[in-house]
Amino acid sequence: MSKIAVQTFTVRKHLKSPKAIEQTFEKLHSMGIHAVELARIKWTPAEIDAVERVTKKLGMTVGSTQNTFDYLSKNFDWSVKLHKQLNCQYVVVSVLPMSCILGGEETLSEFAFELEKLGRAYRQQGLKLLFHHHHFEFQQYGDELGFDILMNSTSPENVGLVLDTYWLQRGGKTPQDMIADYADRVEVVHLRDYKIRWKYFDLLPTDAALGEGTLNFRKIIESCKKADVAFMAIEQETKTPFECLTKSINHIKELKYTDLF
Repeated sequence: MSKIAVQTFTVRKHLKSPKAIEQTFEKLHSMGIHAVELARIKWTPAEIDAVERVTKKLGMTVGSTQNTFDYLSKNFDWSVKLHKQLNCQYVVVSVLPMSCILGGEETLSEFAFELEKLGRAYRQQGLKLLFHHHHFEFQQYGDELGFDILMNSTSPENVGLVLDTYWLQRGGKTPQDMIADYADRVEVVHLRDYKIRWKYFDLLPTDAALGEGTLNFRKIIESCKKADVAFMAIEQETKTPFECLTKSINHIKELKYTDLF
């Protein structure tokens, strides 16, 4: 069954040491969170040992981790080791490389080839590589979107997906529809609301705590459940992470999805 998690990017300022990691996980657990997508730690043995120690103590799950393609390629053996240590199946590529963001269709196709190759290597180790998009991927390259090039040039068995509700909306897509359309590839969904706000005499997009923006999380969560998504990770860029997480958790509970925690 799908499970609510927290993407630790949200609380990254509270993960600066092994002790801080343990204290932050204990706080998340006290809020009713039992799973995380791990990101923005130093990835040293001491940090991984701290994560293992506190998750075992609290009965929490590391559902997935997130790191750059460059890191996952260059530190492949260590990455495999830490995922097996944490009993974590999903390895997430966090962002499109800058060369692809600034490059053209050929650069994107070359990256897709490397992504497929890396995914195959992780699959041979019993792990699953996932790709996390932003809005860069929804720009047009000839007759195709960048996202379509990536999907058409990789295989579901080697490259799965982390879909992000905020970035989908910002890229011009409807989150619940994209989750349904890619049900065979999506393993994790990042739950982030979307709203626009005034800044310097203009309206600009920003993410928000769930329930404070324009997205319909009842439809999104139902789509996640139908797609058999493993984890729905709450994420937000915020200066008040625990307050915002509380709002998001409460919104999910108000929608009557307490069984997902």
